Amino acid sequence: MAAMTDAGLSQVASWTAAWSGSICPRFAAAALPIQMVTVERTVPQVINLSQGSLKPLDFAGRMSIVRRSIVPQFSLKFGQLACFRELKFFLDATSPSTRPLHAPIAWGITNVPAQSTIYALATASTFQHLGAPVPQAPGLSGFVRTKILPGIFWTFLREGFATGGGLALGPQVQAGINKATGNTLPVAVTKFGGGLLAGWACAFATMLPHNCALTAARMAQEGQRPNTVSCFRMLLSEQGLFRALTVNFQQRCAVIAVVVGCLNTADVLAHDHLSIASQFK
Repeated sequence: MAAMTDAGLSQVASWTAAWSGSICPRFAAAALPIQMVTVERTVPQVINLSQGSLKPLDFAGRMSIVRRSIVPQFSLKFGQLACFRELKFFLDATSPSTRPLHAPIAWGITNVPAQSTIYALATASTFQHLGAPVPQAPGLSGFVRTKILPGIFWTFLREGFATGGGLALGPQVQAGINKATGNTLPVAVTKFGGGLLAGWACAFATMLPHNCALTAARMAQEGQRPNTVSCFRMLLSEQGLFRALTVNFQQRCAVIAVVVGCLNTADVLAHDHLSIASQFK
């Protein structure tokens, strides 16, 4: 019995060391630039939505907010990446036939609550930096009701099939770049380029869910109780079909492209044999 216990502990220690040495650096390499870009790009949006109560900030001011908030922001993204990776590989083990869908599904499930929290922290950091009263937190139930549930169907599609879809397509685009260039470009360049192009395309393809989710969030802030259909109808009545499919695409596609480029370059899904699911095979 003691020998079995020692063997089990040794196996756990070996797995932990391998995971820490091979996976953690990948998460860190992806999470740091992603959160720097996310926070820096969120600050102007918070200011624009303040109806003039917050003064505009130049790049130096925005980076000051990034520096002050990067530790919790980095920690949130690091944790989300760990959950995403494990859920994706769990789905792979459970249903191998639907493997192409697992990255979008896992990203959508793990990033919907994470991104809502990330945006809430960025908003609070912006108000604090400008010396303005921080909007009162609504508590956990209020946060879920006002920040996560409105338009959650559209939010899931937006998160899952923009970044998650880009992750699924990135390696294929990278292979195409390698073929077109005769494998003459550095691997890091083709990985980032493949992720960049796949992320931009998937972000553009999900602009309708994105704008539906934004409309639902605004409706909730105004005291309404939007559902999947009502926010879609509101968006179409306000913007029309063409703008509903395209408005805001420049900013969003650029951010998602960089995010997927970083994730693809860091290869956060490498070494699937180190996933928790693989330890129970």
